[in-house]
Amino acid sequence: MNIQKLISEIKKSKIPINLSLIKKAYLFAEQAHHNQKRLSKEPYIKHPLNVAFILIKLNMDEETIAAGILHDILEDTKITYLQLEKEFGRKIASLVDGVTNISKINYSDREESTAENLRKMLLATSRDFRVVIIKLADRLHNMRTLEYLPKSDQIRIAKETQEIYAPLAYRLGINLIKSELEDLSFKFLNPKEYSKILRGTVTTKKHREKVLLEIKEEIERALKNNKIDAKIQYRLKNIYSIYRKIHERNIDIESINDLIALRVITNTVRECYEVLGLVHNLWTPMENGVRDFIAVPKSNMYQSIHTNVITSHGFVFEVQIRTEEMHKLAESGIAAHWQYKGMESDEKFDKRLEWLKEIVTNENRGSEMLETLRIELFGEEIFVFTPKGKVIEVPSKSTPVDFAYQLHSDIGDHCIGAKVNGSFVPLNHELKNGDVIEIITQKNHKPSRDWLKFVKTSKAMQKIKHSIRSTEKIPVQSFKNKYEKLSKYKSVIEVQDRKNVVIKFAHCCNPIPNDKIIAIVSENNTANIHKIDCAVYKTKKGKKAQATWKKNFESSIILEILADDRLGLLADLMKTFSNCGINVEKANASIVNKNMAECRFELKPNSLENLSKLLERLKEVYGVRKVLIS
Repeated sequence: MNIQKLISEIKKSKIPINLSLIKKAYLFAEQAHHNQKRLSKEPYIKHPLNVAFILIKLNMDEETIAAGILHDILEDTKITYLQLEKEFGRKIASLVDGVTNISKINYSDREESTAENLRKMLLATSRDFRVVIIKLADRLHNMRTLEYLPKSDQIRIAKETQEIYAPLAYRLGINLIKSELEDLSFKFLNPKEYSKILRGTVTTKKHREKVLLEIKEEIERALKNNKIDAKIQYRLKNIYSIYRKIHERNIDIESINDLIALRVITNTVRECYEVLGLVHNLWTPMENGVRDFIAVPKSNMYQSIHTNVITSHGFVFEVQIRTEEMHKLAESGIAAHWQYKGMESDEKFDKRLEWLKEIVTNENRGSEMLETLRIELFGEEIFVFTPKGKVIEVPSKSTPVDFAYQLHSDIGDHCIGAKVNGSFVPLNHELKNGDVIEIITQKNHKPSRDWLKFVKTSKAMQKIKHSIRSTEKIPVQSFKNKYEKLSKYKSVIEVQDRKNVVIKFAHCCNPIPNDKIIAIVSENNTANIHKIDCAVYKTKKGKKAQATWKKNFESSIILEILADDRLGLLADLMKTFSNCGINVEKANASIVNKNMAECRFELKPNSLENLSKLLERLKEVYGVRKVLIS
């Protein structure tokens, strides 16, 4: 891969992209990675170019492609964030910084560590989905070149990819990446089985393609006769999914009916159903062989009609029917959103991604959270029905309570019983695919804490906890003066050769504990504290003095937090303070506009270590945008 091939691919894609920006990113990255080599002995710059190539295949925007070229800059070179922002702007710099932070996440066998790190990654994903798309492209190319790493690293990275990155790609609907990640992981984790199935698919494909060619011609004639303009493609199941079917069903490869699928891509939804009728007129549909994901899309936005049919000669095969737009969404998932909407808000799209926000805001930790992630992120979905026939998608192993909250929070809160397929069942009953569920409610009933022991979904957990908490009062006091400044910061900051100085924190750079800082002392003996790399402080008048954070604090400080206004925000912040062992002496919250809240807390952290821990945890609270010392 080189820059010429990359530019050529961009031109082929016909997506409006600023080529000057892409060339600038390439030259910048090439210079930064100069003389760096990968373990394959190739120049390092080939890796980010290949990442960018994958992003182009996903039809991503110019900012994402540029960030893909620059994605290793902050981690592997001497380039700083400020330098990157100066050259390419805040959006691209933030994308690169986000990918860098995900790359720093270490996964281990410890459930507590794994669950928390996964949550951090999902938090980054919820803020800008492009960050995780770049990371998935990065992981894909690294997997393609995994053979150059030591055996132990191959196993570790392949396992991590199989357990985390491939399921995440699936949940985001990016099947182009998901299938290849699964196969590459399987290749390194189980090379014998991989080779065996690969040989089997080659043999089986040759045998079945001859029959499918005849079938394809029959469909083409039927389409032509009915004046339906459509494309027909073959699709071979990926190796890992074949392996799973073989072992789950205890069958051999020849017994898999949908090993090769025929895909019909139409122009309209109406034509999809017309094609379904044509297919069923040509061949006999299998019992329970039709799955309509157009009427009931999967949570990852996937839409298509699947039908299994059998020929007069006993040949069974699958036909997938979808529109061109559905096809692009099936291949690229969330990535395709930018092709149609860009960064524009889309209510329908946002609703499909509520599951991610619910997981991110889940208060569980360790094994409990990991179990939730396994069910909602990595588990399978099932489709169940209301008595009126409405289809509801829930994770496998869900209970009637999970189902009730999926319908509406009020139904969940007032649930007292449930019927499944006409029979009463306990509320912890495990639902099955196709179940018809009737929820029995009582107006004054409230959720039980015992429900938390068996519900599976983040949504149910959050709603139950919120309902229980709603009766609990949170002590909140108002400040006499919202903007009063404490003169106690001399217990937090030590300024060289200054004893009675008044400490203030500069809002141009918002220094926080562990930042390297410097003081500008004015004539009235006020020390304004700046980050040492702050560009503004150099323009300020006053004497410069060395400043350091004290390890132990003797008095209170004030934190200002700007966050998305939402139900339960104040409670979540107070809980974070409590979990860090920090007492809140005063609190004040106000709405600055219809979407944002400003919260001010006077608290006593006791030590620099305690405050640093708190600031890290506050960043993880859903909706928090900025934290600063007032």
